[in-house]
Amino acid sequence: MPDPLDFSGKVVLVTGSSRGIGAETIKAFGERGAKCVVNYRRRSGGENKADAKNVAQTLDDPLVIECDVTNPAQVESMMMEIGDKRSALDVLVNNSGIIRDRTIKKMTLEEFESVLRVNLTGTFNVTQKAVTVLRNGGRVINLSSVSGQMGLFGQANYSSSKAAIIALTKVSARELARNQIIVNAVAPVSSMSG
Repeated sequence: MPDPLDFSGKVVLVTGSSRGIGAETIKAFGERGAKCVVNYRRRSGGENKADAKNVAQTLDDPLVIECDVTNPAQVESMMMEIGDKRSALDVLVNNSGIIRDRTIKKMTLEEFESVLRVNLTGTFNVTQKAVTVLRNGGRVINLSSVSGQMGLFGQANYSSSKAAIIALTKVSARELARNQIIVNAVAPVSSMSG
Protein backbone atom coordinates (compact mmCIF):
# COMPACT_ATOMS: atom_id res chain seq x y z
CA MET A 1 0.00 0.00 0.00
CA PRO A 2 1.45 3.41 -1.00
CA ASP A 3 2.34 5.90 1.73
CA PRO A 4 -0.41 8.59 1.75
CA LEU A 5 2.11 11.09 3.11
CA ASP A 6 4.60 10.60 0.29
CA PHE A 7 4.37 13.65 -1.98
CA SER A 8 7.44 12.85 -4.07
CA GLY A 9 7.17 14.63 -7.41
CA LYS A 10 3.90 16.37 -6.50
CA VAL A 11 3.73 20.13 -7.07
CA VAL A 12 2.25 21.92 -4.05
CA LEU A 13 1.28 25.59 -3.70
CA VAL A 14 0.49 27.05 -0.29
CA THR A 15 -0.72 30.65 -0.45
CA GLY A 16 0.59 32.94 2.25
CA SER A 17 3.43 30.54 2.98
CA SER A 18 6.03 33.09 4.05
CA ARG A 19 5.17 32.66 7.74
CA GLY A 20 2.79 31.12 10.28
CA ILE A 21 0.63 28.11 9.41
CA GLY A 22 1.45 28.54 5.72
CA ALA A 23 5.20 28.36 6.27
CA GLU A 24 4.92 25.26 8.44
CA THR A 25 2.55 23.64 5.94
CA ILE A 26 4.82 24.14 2.94
CA LYS A 27 7.82 22.89 4.96
CA ALA A 28 5.88 19.74 5.90
CA PHE A 29 5.10 19.08 2.24
CA GLY A 30 8.76 19.68 1.37
CA GLU A 31 9.89 17.17 4.00
CA ARG A 32 7.65 14.62 2.28
CA GLY A 33 9.16 15.10 -1.18
CA ALA A 34 6.90 17.74 -2.73
CA LYS A 35 8.06 20.31 -5.28
CA CYS A 36 7.04 23.39 -3.32
CA VAL A 37 5.71 26.77 -4.44
CA VAL A 38 6.12 29.43 -1.75
CA ASN A 39 3.78 32.41 -2.09
CA TYR A 40 3.99 35.80 -0.41
CA ARG A 41 2.42 39.23 -0.76
CA ARG A 42 4.65 42.29 -1.01
CA ARG A 43 4.63 44.52 2.02
CA SER A 44 6.24 47.94 2.23
CA GLY A 45 8.85 46.82 4.76
CA GLY A 46 9.86 43.81 2.66
CA GLU A 47 9.46 41.40 5.57
CA ASN A 48 7.21 38.96 3.69
CA LYS A 49 9.77 38.59 0.90
CA ALA A 50 12.56 38.00 3.42
CA ASP A 51 10.39 35.49 5.29
CA ALA A 52 9.53 33.69 2.03
CA LYS A 53 13.24 33.44 1.15
CA ASN A 54 13.97 32.00 4.61
CA VAL A 55 11.25 29.37 4.13
CA ALA A 56 12.55 28.60 0.64
CA GLN A 57 16.04 27.91 2.02
CA THR A 58 14.62 24.91 3.89
CA LEU A 59 13.17 23.40 0.68
CA ASP A 60 14.65 21.54 -2.28
CA ASP A 61 14.43 23.57 -5.53
CA PRO A 62 11.45 25.73 -4.49
CA LEU A 63 9.59 28.19 -6.66
CA VAL A 64 9.00 31.51 -4.83
CA ILE A 65 6.24 33.71 -6.26
CA GLU A 66 5.06 37.12 -5.15
CA CYS A 67 1.29 37.37 -5.59
CA ASP A 68 -1.54 39.24 -3.90
CA VAL A 69 -4.43 36.74 -3.86
CA THR A 70 -6.96 39.58 -4.05
CA ASN A 71 -5.61 40.58 -7.48
CA PRO A 72 -6.99 38.25 -10.21
CA ALA A 73 -4.34 39.30 -12.75
CA GLN A 74 -1.51 38.49 -10.32
CA VAL A 75 -3.14 35.16 -9.45
CA GLU A 76 -3.46 34.29 -13.14
CA SER A 77 0.20 35.20 -13.67
CA MET A 78 1.20 32.98 -10.72
CA MET A 79 -0.68 30.02 -12.21
CA MET A 80 0.93 30.61 -15.60
CA GLU A 81 4.37 30.63 -13.95
CA ILE A 82 3.57 27.36 -12.14
CA GLY A 83 2.40 25.86 -15.44
CA ASP A 84 5.54 27.04 -17.26
CA LYS A 85 8.06 26.04 -14.59
CA ARG A 86 6.40 22.98 -13.01
CA SER A 87 4.00 21.90 -15.82
CA ALA A 88 1.02 21.50 -13.46
CA LEU A 89 -0.22 21.69 -9.89
CA ASP A 90 -1.20 18.70 -7.74
CA VAL A 91 -2.12 20.30 -4.42
CA LEU A 92 -3.39 23.79 -3.65
CA VAL A 93 -3.65 24.97 -0.05
CA ASN A 94 -5.60 28.23 0.23
CA ASN A 95 -4.05 29.58 3.41
CA SER A 96 -3.78 33.36 2.85
CA GLY A 97 -5.72 35.27 5.44
CA ILE A 98 -5.84 38.26 7.75
CA ILE A 99 -7.50 39.11 11.04
CA ARG A 100 -8.74 42.58 12.02
CA ASP A 101 -10.73 42.01 15.22
CA ARG A 102 -13.15 44.64 16.53
CA THR A 103 -16.70 44.55 17.82
CA ILE A 104 -19.50 45.13 15.32
CA LYS A 105 -20.26 48.45 17.01
CA LYS A 106 -16.70 49.72 16.37
CA MET A 107 -15.79 47.89 13.15
CA THR A 108 -15.51 50.04 10.04
CA LEU A 109 -16.84 48.89 6.71
CA GLU A 110 -13.26 48.87 5.40
CA GLU A 111 -12.19 46.55 8.25
CA PHE A 112 -15.08 44.24 7.47
CA GLU A 113 -14.57 44.20 3.70
CA SER A 114 -10.77 43.93 3.78
CA VAL A 115 -10.91 40.66 5.72
CA LEU A 116 -13.54 39.22 3.38
CA ARG A 117 -11.48 40.38 0.38
CA VAL A 118 -8.33 38.54 1.48
CA ASN A 119 -9.84 35.48 3.16
CA LEU A 120 -12.84 34.73 0.95
CA THR A 121 -12.30 36.53 -2.36
CA GLY A 122 -8.64 35.49 -2.31
CA THR A 123 -9.63 31.84 -1.87
CA PHE A 124 -12.10 32.18 -4.75
CA ASN A 125 -9.55 33.89 -7.04
CA VAL A 126 -6.85 31.29 -6.45
CA THR A 127 -9.20 28.32 -6.79
CA GLN A 128 -10.72 29.72 -9.99
CA LYS A 129 -7.36 30.40 -11.64
CA ALA A 130 -5.81 27.14 -10.38
CA VAL A 131 -8.33 25.10 -12.37
CA THR A 132 -6.24 25.77 -15.48
CA VAL A 133 -3.16 24.03 -14.00
CA LEU A 134 -4.59 21.53 -11.48
CA ARG A 135 -4.06 17.95 -12.60
CA ASN A 136 -6.98 15.53 -12.68
CA GLY A 137 -6.94 13.83 -9.31
CA GLY A 138 -5.56 16.96 -7.63
CA ARG A 139 -6.46 18.32 -4.21
CA VAL A 140 -7.61 21.70 -2.92
CA ILE A 141 -7.50 22.41 0.82
CA ASN A 142 -9.13 25.59 2.10
CA LEU A 143 -8.29 27.02 5.51
CA SER A 144 -11.44 27.76 7.45
CA SER A 145 -11.64 28.28 11.22
CA VAL A 146 -13.62 27.27 14.28
CA SER A 147 -14.56 30.96 14.35
CA GLY A 148 -16.50 30.36 11.12
CA GLN A 149 -18.54 27.68 12.87
CA MET A 150 -18.99 29.31 16.27
CA GLY A 151 -18.94 33.05 15.53
CA LEU A 152 -16.38 34.37 18.00
CA PHE A 153 -16.72 37.71 19.76
CA GLY A 154 -15.12 40.61 17.90
CA GLN A 155 -14.74 38.60 14.69
CA ALA A 156 -17.78 39.51 12.58
CA ASN A 157 -15.51 39.94 9.55
CA TYR A 158 -13.25 36.93 10.17
CA SER A 159 -16.06 34.56 11.23
CA SER A 160 -18.13 35.57 8.19
CA SER A 161 -15.20 34.98 5.83
CA LYS A 162 -14.38 31.58 7.31
CA ALA A 163 -18.03 30.43 7.33
CA ALA A 164 -18.30 31.46 3.67
CA ILE A 165 -15.14 29.46 2.87
CA ILE A 166 -16.98 26.33 4.05
CA ALA A 167 -19.80 27.05 1.58
CA LEU A 168 -17.31 27.85 -1.20
CA THR A 169 -15.56 24.55 -0.47
CA LYS A 170 -18.82 22.61 -0.89
CA VAL A 171 -19.57 24.26 -4.23
CA SER A 172 -15.97 23.80 -5.44
CA ALA A 173 -16.06 20.12 -4.47
CA ARG A 174 -19.20 19.57 -6.56
CA GLU A 175 -17.91 21.49 -9.57
CA LEU A 176 -14.37 20.04 -9.61
CA ALA A 177 -15.46 16.45 -8.98
CA ARG A 178 -15.73 15.85 -12.74
CA ASN A 179 -11.92 16.17 -12.84
CA GLN A 180 -11.49 13.92 -9.79
CA ILE A 181 -10.26 16.96 -7.83
CA ILE A 182 -11.11 16.64 -4.15
CA VAL A 183 -11.80 19.87 -2.27
CA ASN A 184 -11.86 20.04 1.54
CA ALA A 185 -11.84 22.69 4.25
CA VAL A 186 -9.96 22.36 7.50
CA ALA A 187 -10.45 24.38 10.67
CA PRO A 188 -7.20 24.27 12.68
CA VAL A 189 -7.51 24.56 16.43
CA SER A 190 -4.82 26.32 18.41
CA SER A 191 -2.90 24.01 20.72
CA MET A 192 -2.26 26.92 23.07
CA SER A 193 -4.56 27.16 26.06
CA GLY A 194 -5.88 30.57 26.96
